[in-house]
Amino acid sequence: MASTATPVITGKRVNFILSERAYTELVALSKETMRSMTELVRLGLGLVKIALEAERNGQRLIVTTAEGQAIKEIVLPS
Repeated sequence: MASTATPVITGKRVNFILSERAYTELVALSKETMRSMTELVRLGLGLVKIALEAERNGQRLIVTTAEGQAIKEIVLPS
């Protein structure tokens, strides 16, 4: 017999205020990527974590072409 129970989602609810521009960008990215706004915020948090760890280790994040040519450096505001 198949279970009809709804899975329990555990986590913490966070409410925050975004500027109109940031909200508009979040909605647009959500539509473009077919990801929820929550998924995008989680993804962004993960990317910031990576950037901060690299910075602490004296490393830099660089966007490159497929051939490895540096295009730009990602620097978090201090």
